[in-house]
Amino acid sequence: MRLALVLICVATARHRKYNHEITVMVKLIFIILITVLLVHSLAILGLFGYGAATGHFDAEKREQYLATWRGEKLVPEPEEKETVTEAEAPQESGARIALLEVQREIITRETQRDIQLLRSRQETLTMEREKLAEDIQALQEREVSFQKMVDEYNQKAQEEGFRKALKNYSQMKPKMVKDDFMQMEDADVVRYLGEMKSEVATKILEQFKTEQEQQKRLAVMSLLEEYRVVKLDRNDQGKIR
Repeated sequence: MRLALVLICVATARHRKYNHEITVMVKLIFIILITVLLVHSLAILGLFGYGAATGHFDAEKREQYLATWRGEKLVPEPEEKETVTEAEAPQESGARIALLEVQREIITRETQRDIQLLRSRQETLTMEREKLAEDIQALQEREVSFQKMVDEYNQKAQEEGFRKALKNYSQMKPKMVKDDFMQMEDADVVRYLGEMKSEVATKILEQFKTEQEQQKRLAVMSLLEEYRVVKLDRNDQGKIR
C-alpha cells in the first residue's frame, strides 16, 4: 500500500508540474504579444518624430494635410519650396524606408526566436504528458497486481483459519460446538458440518434440543441437503447419513 501511495503522489506531482508549464506558456505568449505591440507603437512614434524633425509636420504642412482631408483645394506652393522638396524627398524616403526595414528585421528575429522557444516548450510538455500517461498506466497495473496479491493472501489466510477452527471444533465437546454454531450464519455452520466426519457432525446436531435450536438445526439440515451433502430425513434426530 505504501508503494501505491508513493506512486500516486509522484503522478500527482507530475500533473501539477504539467499544469504549471501550461500556465508559463500562456504567460509567455501574452508577453510576446505585448512586446510586438510596443515595438509597433515605437515605430509609429519614431515616424512622427522623424516627420516633425524634418519639417513634414510643421504648421503649414498640417494645414495642407487638414485641407486635403476636408477636400479643399490646395494653394500651390512656391516653386522654390517645390524644388527643395523634390531634392530632399528621395533622401527622406530612403531614410524612412531604411528605418522601417531595420525595425521589421528586429521584430522578425524576435518573433522567430519566441516561436522557436514556444515550439521547444510544446515538445517538452508533450514528452512530459506521454511520460505521465505511462507512469499512470504502470501505477494502475501495479495496483491491480497488488490487489490480486492481497486477495490471494486473504483467501489463503481465511482458508487456514477455517481449517484450524474445523480441527478445534472436531475435538471440542459437541455441546460447546453447538453453542458456537448458534451464533453463526447458517451457511458457515453448513460449511463446517460438511467438512467434518459424519459421526462428529451427528453428535453436534443431536445437541440442538430447544425450540430455537431445533429451528436452527432444520435450517442447517435443509442447506446440507440442498448442497447435496446429506440426505435429509426429518424423522431422524439430526443424524447425517
